[in-house]
Amino acid sequence: MRGAHLELKTATSLEQIQVDQTLEDGFRCLRFPAMLERAFVEAHADERTFKLILAGLNSLLVFGGILLADHLMMPRQFAWALTLRIGVYGPFILLALFILHRLSYPALNEWMVALVATVASAIVAVLVVTGATMVSYTKVVELIIVVVYVAVFARFWPMVLMSIIVLCIHMAVMYRAPDLIHGWRLGSSLLLITTISFALYGCYVRERNDRYAFLLDLREQTLRGSLNEANERLAEMVRTDALTGVANRRAFDEFLARNQRDAAASSRPLALLLIDVDHFKAFNDLYGHSVGDQCLCAVADAIASCLRRPVDMLARWGGEEFAVVLGDADAAMAEQVAMRICQSVQARAVPHAGSSCAPVVTVSMGVAVQGLGGFVSTASLTQRADEALYRAKAEGRNGVRLAMADGSGATSAC
Repeated sequence: MRGAHLELKTATSLEQIQVDQTLEDGFRCLRFPAMLERAFVEAHADERTFKLILAGLNSLLVFGGILLADHLMMPRQFAWALTLRIGVYGPFILLALFILHRLSYPALNEWMVALVATVASAIVAVLVVTGATMVSYTKVVELIIVVVYVAVFARFWPMVLMSIIVLCIHMAVMYRAPDLIHGWRLGSSLLLITTISFALYGCYVRERNDRYAFLLDLREQTLRGSLNEANERLAEMVRTDALTGVANRRAFDEFLARNQRDAAASSRPLALLLIDVDHFKAFNDLYGHSVGDQCLCAVADAIASCLRRPVDMLARWGGEEFAVVLGDADAAMAEQVAMRICQSVQARAVPHAGSSCAPVVTVSMGVAVQGLGGFVSTASLTQRADEALYRAKAEGRNGVRLAMADGSGATSAC
């Protein structure tokens, strides 16, 4: 889990670096570095697929609607136009839309626009050439309609490819067309080139703005994620003891008060353990504060190894004292855990030549239990555990003193 979090953090940092670098360097060719390009395509995949399908279906209406002009201008060729526009283009666009919907490759979908536009332009060219009349040749301006329609939703580079294909088709048709009206071939060609120029410029600006907005949004997301991560680390630091890595007194007090109320409301017992490292001042005087810090870390680790439930909590109470909350634990269970903690600390075998209890570091413990009788104030529960700890220390240390609600108690040796 920690490795996955580190990998995600690294990826986010790399992504943020690439975003900042791309914003600084620009993207005149409308291409990002591979990772950002993939993210850009995937971020707009569903929206783009929907728009392309909608545009494809609408093109059937537009292309079919031009049949009215075919009927008025070329009535003898109307049946042929109907065959090409509805019988050929119709099934082709439906097949293309089906593939676009089922194919989970968004980058390829953009280039299908050029393919569909090529088929539409080819149909226009066939109608113009087969009409072989001056009226039919004037219908070459339909290529302008194709260019303008596609420019509304196409990406820039597919639009470039489609524009080149349309220009080639137009030139091929113009090569075959008689120049019955002086200059009309040049005029129609200039009109198409001008339209393509404006269409390409519009596509370029629109896509550049889309990409720029994507980078800004991505940078905002990464910055927000970094801020949230920093806030989480700060919150964890505020609630964590810097030396031992366990919860600090503030976090412990909140946890204890909350779990006391929950335990009373659900009629479950709860136990509080206060733990003191025996003769720790003598340990510090003998070995030094640096070794003393290592000793506290070892004790904290030994205590934590005895706690495995999410309803339990270990905290540094202050100095050489630790505190443990045992959720859903009666007196018998609390005593068992306390004895396990004593044995775990001794098993670490941290030498302590200044102790009168044992040649290794040991702990004394006071245990207080909030039973099934209802809520006990945090101050009262803490005072009972503290008094039990005092008795454990007064009676020789390296032991556990259990304080009951009635004030009675029992001592267990580790």
